Amino acid sequence: MIGFRTAAGWLDLSPGTIGLEISNPFFRYDAVPGVTSYPFGLPMTPGNLRRLNFPHVRAEQGETPAPEPVECYLDHQLWRIGSLIYEEHQPEKRVLQYKFVAAADDLAARIEGLKLAELDLGQVPLVVTHDHPDYALGMLKNPGFYGDKQVGYLGLLNAHIGGNYVGTFLSPQLRLVPLLRRVLAHVGFDVEGAWLSEPDVEQLVVYSDRVAEDAAGSVATHVVFNQYVPTGLTVAQLLVALQKLFALGYDFDPVRRILRITRLREVALDDAYLVRAAGAVTRAIGPKYEGYLLRMGLEDGEQNKQFDTSWRELRIDGGKTELATDAGTLLTVLDAGLERLLPLVDAKGASPAHELGNDSRCGLRLLFDRGLQPAAGGAYPLVTSGHVNTAGQAVGELALQWAGPQGLYAQCHQPWLDLLARAGVEERTQPFRIGDLLTLSPARKELVGPRKYLWEKISLSIHTARRLESARFTYRPVRR
Repeated sequence: MIGFRTAAGWLDLSPGTIGLEISNPFFRYDAVPGVTSYPFGLPMTPGNLRRLNFPHVRAEQGETPAPEPVECYLDHQLWRIGSLIYEEHQPEKRVLQYKFVAAADDLAARIEGLKLAELDLGQVPLVVTHDHPDYALGMLKNPGFYGDKQVGYLGLLNAHIGGNYVGTFLSPQLRLVPLLRRVLAHVGFDVEGAWLSEPDVEQLVVYSDRVAEDAAGSVATHVVFNQYVPTGLTVAQLLVALQKLFALGYDFDPVRRILRITRLREVALDDAYLVRAAGAVTRAIGPKYEGYLLRMGLEDGEQNKQFDTSWRELRIDGGKTELATDAGTLLTVLDAGLERLLPLVDAKGASPAHELGNDSRCGLRLLFDRGLQPAAGGAYPLVTSGHVNTAGQAVGELALQWAGPQGLYAQCHQPWLDLLARAGVEERTQPFRIGDLLTLSPARKELVGPRKYLWEKISLSIHTARRLESARFTYRPVRR
């Protein structure tokens, strides 16, 4: 049995069934699938019209009805919170066509088209320090930031010489984890997961090509967060880019709007499993592994003509399946004059002053803030794509490159991609009750017969008056 309750009360349902698809969000690198129903009709009873605020009237007036927050109950138990998405009005049938979305699909409906630069993400006073909790002021080299403007600029942003910041050319780099929390809070979601508190992840900052100036060229008094993010970057693009770069899985709390972040390597390596009764196999396809080609983004500029950038790509076996992300990093090079490791880009920047234009031109580029590190002339705030300081000492366990022991492939992707390389596809129709549904986890393996699997998709047909009895599973075999 299925039922939906809005803040104004229970909705009236027509007798029959509603089809649901539950997608495991871990199996798509280019999107984050969740829970969605096939379109279904709600009868135009007085109660439904009142509780849904007459959506067909608003649609006829040119308004797009907003997603309606709703609780979904199965067999009288709360299963998911989500939203009803208005599709159309069918006057001859006296029904309003809706679909139900939850988890990632609910989030997707809320963030569609939203750009970070257009969100109110707050602000804080600008404090010239290397360890502010919301942003870093790590040294960067960009000779071309001001172009041919004569403003006393010597090619360094956040210049830190002799133990102190010098000059007025400051470019705050927002810390990724606090930024992610602010972005999701704007659309009503919290975020949690052990990945967020890993030391290397806590050190991640988002490169900005904007300086903290006002229109007159004076140092700004505040860091307004939405001014230091890539101008065209949407919330959805941010989530997908992080997912691809770090091999992350996004899971959702069923009854609270919480995004849970899981490392896919941990899912692949976990041996725990649940025993499930075997049903009838209806389809089986063997693995079709042809290798992977891993790519990340790199900021455009003259610097790419001078240095090796092959680290941004890694071919594994045949390399036929491409895993590319727009996210990336900056070149980090040893500056011979300063004897310091510095991120290097040679491109025009953004500022409301000096006719530079106020819009950021950079992509999503991440760096690690490794704190104050020793160098000639005194310690300086190191932001870098790597895991070592100028002296070659390890200051982290992860580097923003694909290859190598500290690279993203070995540290993040390899166990999960190995699992996918060996996994075919198998479909089964199996006994499935409400208790099974309430304890379902995308990260937990299932022992069905003699083999272990991870489920990729579950299809349900829920009757408005009868209990749940079975489901169709799409499985990925796990040969471990």
